[in-house]
Amino acid sequence: MGVYWASRWWLTGLLTWGLALAAGPAGGQQPADTLRHAEWHLYRGYEFDQPGDSSRLASAWRFAYPWGRTLGGFEDEYYLGQQVGTDSAGVLHLLARRRRTPRRLAPALPGPRRNYDSGMIFSRTDGEQAGDFTYGLFEMRCRVPRTRHAFAAFWLFGDPDEVDVFETGLPDLITNNVIHHSHAFWRPGPAEASQSSYYWPGAGHLTDEFHTFALSWQPQELVYYFDGVPIRHETRLLPLGRPLQLIANLAMYAWSAAPADSFDIDFIRVFRPRLPPPALPVQPPPPAAGLLRGPRTSAAVLGAGRSGQVWAVDERPGRRPQLCLRQNRDPADFNTLPLPRAGRWLAPLLSADYPLATQHWLAALPGPAPPASHWTLYDLMGSAVRSEQRPAALPCALAWPGLPPGAYWLRLQQGSQVVWQAVYQVGRPQPAAPSLPAAPAAR
Repeated sequence: MGVYWASRWWLTGLLTWGLALAAGPAGGQQPADTLRHAEWHLYRGYEFDQPGDSSRLASAWRFAYPWGRTLGGFEDEYYLGQQVGTDSAGVLHLLARRRRTPRRLAPALPGPRRNYDSGMIFSRTDGEQAGDFTYGLFEMRCRVPRTRHAFAAFWLFGDPDEVDVFETGLPDLITNNVIHHSHAFWRPGPAEASQSSYYWPGAGHLTDEFHTFALSWQPQELVYYFDGVPIRHETRLLPLGRPLQLIANLAMYAWSAAPADSFDIDFIRVFRPRLPPPALPVQPPPPAAGLLRGPRTSAAVLGAGRSGQVWAVDERPGRRPQLCLRQNRDPADFNTLPLPRAGRWLAPLLSADYPLATQHWLAALPGPAPPASHWTLYDLMGSAVRSEQRPAALPCALAWPGLPPGAYWLRLQQGSQVVWQAVYQVGRPQPAAPSLPAAPAAR
């Protein structure tokens, strides 16, 4: 994971620069496809409004994994109920504190040690507030940790499925993930996983204030939300519908040196669909052995749809029109995008000219449809390099095959509306270097 973060910094910087050029003044528009609570009814509401220690929460939550108090790998924490508590403001704190002396997991023997005591909550499977969760809406309002290498997460888990509503190991970057084993005829082979990452484009840090993260889990689709805006639609990798457990935890990486940090949670709410969910699938077979690999979208995958990003013009009085990203369906793994701000999702358009690259679609513009649209791509010297007249039919694809890699400006005009958008064309992946020829045979 460390190699991944390092390799993404150059792209994050590039996208941040493009966003600053393209975004202009921020505003408070709500996109058409926002999180609509009226379609759900509240099933569990954890408001954490009574101050106290973890004993107040014990009827609904465990404070360790059922299999132990640490996960291993690169994590350096040991989970204890003493690191969980609520304050008078109605906020739950999962606290990580570095120990003066490391904790030995087996006190009488040499072996693994943990440098942090930390907090987590894991939904109980017994008692009146047991939480076996399937199709629904899962929502958390929280403030993520401030230090680097403090790894907070809000996720659903139940063998063989894992769905991460969000994870963060940096104060300005989050990811969301789907991980599962093969367990049906349309997903043969080893375990599969898909991850998308998003950075905070605003002033200050993502950790400076509370934000809301949510996941809608339906039989045909997973939709991830940030502050009410859908940032990812996933139809390739879907949990089977078997009940999963709800988890929030604060892990600490082994290379962390922070003396303490906190994962602060205002509320967790679980909603169920107003219409009855379908019957649960049958028990899956055991997972297949093998390494993780990326998802495959095909007609054989349940619920697979057309992938790509859908853009639409956001126009309001007193502000210049801008392209807003409205839908990010079945994204490429590790695609790095800005997070929405104040209900608007302004992003540079990242394009590539090779198979399986993200496709871009222009949605219908507001008001009566003009007879046609026209776009022109300019290089950074102001010279037009591509131009196309398009009929009024929408949605239509935005594509420029054979465009050399580099930075461009897109000028889109439809009727009286004119939009300028930053475009970054990514180069085709280089083929593997040929192997060296065999040494000549000795005479």
